Amino acid sequence: MKLKYLFVIVDKIKTRKMTEALMECGANALNVMPGLGTAPTALGDILGGESDKSVITSTIEERYLSNLGDMLRDKFEFGAKRGAGVAFTIPVKAVAGPATLRILAGDCAEEAGND
Repeated sequence: MKLKYLFVIVDKIKTRKMTEALMECGANALNVMPGLGTAPTALGDILGGESDKSVITSTIEERYLSNLGDMLRDKFEFGAKRGAGVAFTIPVKAVAGPATLRILAGDCAEEAGND
């Protein structure tokens, strides 16, 4: 299983819809953190100005990334509308072993501990 760590930055008012859409696309272990326009002006312009933001992190299996990209473009206008949001992933190569990877992928802790 190839697991990715996903970061999504959206306007605060879109947080609930985004988290629901992410879970429908296969994202697990969601975490929402508040963000405030602390970026330099040029970066703030790219991200959509100085409004309140939410930074959403989660894990997602690589096989779901195509559907995730389609959803972000179609439902939230990422890439088509300036300031719609930002999303990126980084690989989760090694955490603490197979059981931890399965937990991060959304399997039950009881099932993952039976290795």
